[in-house]
Amino acid sequence: MGRYDLNLAEVDFWELTLKELDALNERHKEAHNWLNYRAGLICAVLANTARDPKKKLTPFVPDDFMPKEKHRHQTAEQLFAMVQMLNAVFGGTVVES
Repeated sequence: MGRYDLNLAEVDFWELTLKELDALNERHKEAHNWLNYRAGLICAVLANTARDPKKKLTPFVPDDFMPKEKHRHQTAEQLFAMVQMLNAVFGGTVVES
């Protein structure tokens, strides 16, 4: 990520603190969001001009055309199953309380 996405030299990457790397990564995400917003704005304008003017529909906005992040939420059972699997893989023991 540091070399490819942030265009850092290897020596520069390894000199960063985690906080600095996180700040650069957030700035990189914001730049990509801005590029997606610009493309979404163009799409929204084109879609709104192609609509039937007689229909009173809510106009499109750039967010309608921007990629959405998928957030996967785990249930407590799924999380517990994952912990059990990792415990088995790493040779852990089950401690009953």
